[in-house]
Amino acid sequence: MKTFARLLLIGVLFGIGYSSHAQVLSPQDDGIIPDDPKFYHHNQVFPYPYLREADMMWSTRHWERIDLREKINHHLYYPIKAIPDRKSLFDVLKDGILVEGTIVEVFADDRFEIPLTTEQVQSYITKTDTLTDPDDPSIILGINEINIVPSDVVAYKIKSDWFFDKQRGEMKNRIIGLAPVVRDPETQELYDLFWVWFPDARYALATHIAFNPQNNSARLTFDQIFHIRYFNAVIYKQDNVYDRKISEYKRNAPLEQLLEAAAIKENLRNYEHDLWEY
Repeated sequence: MKTFARLLLIGVLFGIGYSSHAQVLSPQDDGIIPDDPKFYHHNQVFPYPYLREADMMWSTRHWERIDLREKINHHLYYPIKAIPDRKSLFDVLKDGILVEGTIVEVFADDRFEIPLTTEQVQSYITKTDTLTDPDDPSIILGINEINIVPSDVVAYKIKSDWFFDKQRGEMKNRIIGLAPVVRDPETQELYDLFWVWFPDARYALATHIAFNPQNNSARLTFDQIFHIRYFNAVIYKQDNVYDRKISEYKRNAPLEQLLEAAAIKENLRNYEHDLWEY
């Protein structure tokens, strides 16, 4: 009898302790787990491992294009309009530059030679079209503001280095630059809006998550997506002595350009494979 009473008392005390530490949810959590302790609120940018110049025995540089029309790349495009728990990659970059100030290194070219200020980036994203009187140009009839929005982004370009680290015995990829390719709302022409120095953008990318169609409870941050290369991209340029794109020596032949890009990928794969001995 005493043993039963002792076990009952332990069970009651355990139940009280468990209930005192129960999760407290609110409508703002929008889920069955409280929002505050979720991992992406406390993310940190993990530094790259130290790489000696002597350990980088071989490297090459690629420029690639991520087409957002492909289904595998939709997590970089949607949502077109930001929602409370996530937003598109373009909104992450734009807010990091203009609102949060977490992205500073922004350039007009992929060589990172023409830096852009916040005001210049703002002028690229928001354009003003002034309508004047045809008879008297000094009379302004109206001002139309044209904004670049996520739905105007059709692709992303990345500039990255592939290198073989003989210390770790593996081929690695490290992204250097990232650029949104947008369609001009007026002329419908495609152009690179700006280039972001990728290491500077890692904090903004690591603190925002994208949708994971395979598992909603294991969403990936944009930083993780780029480092595990969870996207499909086509090479449009490889570093070469002429500094030319594939389209410049495979002219008027889109299929041959795709085959050339696939051949470059295959050569990269074969190079790593041939370094091993069995």
